[in-house]
Amino acid sequence: MMRLETSQYESPIGPLGIIECADGPLAVEFSGRLPQLRWAIRARGAAPTVAVEAGPCRRTSQWLDAYFDGRPGPFPFPRHLARWLDVSAAQLQVFRALRRIPFGQTRSYADLAAVTGIHPRAVGQLIGSNHLAILIPCHRVVGRRGDLVGYGGGIPKKRWLLAHEVRHARLHLR
Repeated sequence: MMRLETSQYESPIGPLGIIECADGPLAVEFSGRLPQLRWAIRARGAAPTVAVEAGPCRRTSQWLDAYFDGRPGPFPFPRHLARWLDVSAAQLQVFRALRRIPFGQTRSYADLAAVTGIHPRAVGQLIGSNHLAILIPCHRVVGRRGDLVGYGGGIPKKRWLLAHEVRHARLHLR
């Protein structure tokens, strides 16, 4: 049986829903996107029964605490995603590229296309399938001219996250 914990995390940009399995996080989402993901996890689970229970989702919550305090530590790449969700090799490639964008910096869709060899529009679609908000930092991707475009949590949240990172990255450089 696959056991999942769910939790709500109160962040400075609003509540985040977390779904975590024994291997690590499966989702960190703005609340409107979680119901669909719960169904996808249940459909994909290796065991016929999925037990979902409220829990602390400690590993993910601790990382988010550090992130919002301006001192994010490394979070291991979630290799377990493909086991529990329908995640393609192209998605994993884009997710790895996103994780290489340094804290406090941005890259364009074209930059990610150059790194991955995937067309910029396809990169955008693959980024849209990211269910690990903040952990896989899709908020660091901007338009060709640096404009803030496309974020599942909305542009105001993306703006806040980028400003938060820039502010804390400068503190760490001093």
